[in-house]
Amino acid sequence: MNNKATITTHAGLTLDLAQIKCFKLSPFLMDGNDTRQLLVEYKTRPVYVLHPGTKLWEKEYLADVIAYDFPNYESAQAHLREWEEIWHDYLNGQD
Repeated sequence: MNNKATITTHAGLTLDLAQIKCFKLSPFLMDGNDTRQLLVEYKTRPVYVLHPGTKLWEKEYLADVIAYDFPNYESAQAHLREWEEIWHDYLNGQD
């Protein structure tokens, strides 16, 4: 599979499709109203952290999750479906 950057903008959101692991909707209400979040989880990537005790570099793994707010569940769900379609088209083109 090719990990070449594939930058796509849709509905005001710009993402690198090559780095996406999955899309999800947050199951939680925000601030007591119906605001929902579209969560974009990126692929796990290695980072090196200096251990303060041993002074040795240790390899850790990090998976970034970015949250985008939407005014209601229906709007977040619609954007989720659209982004999943864009992402699946990208993945199918990698074969």
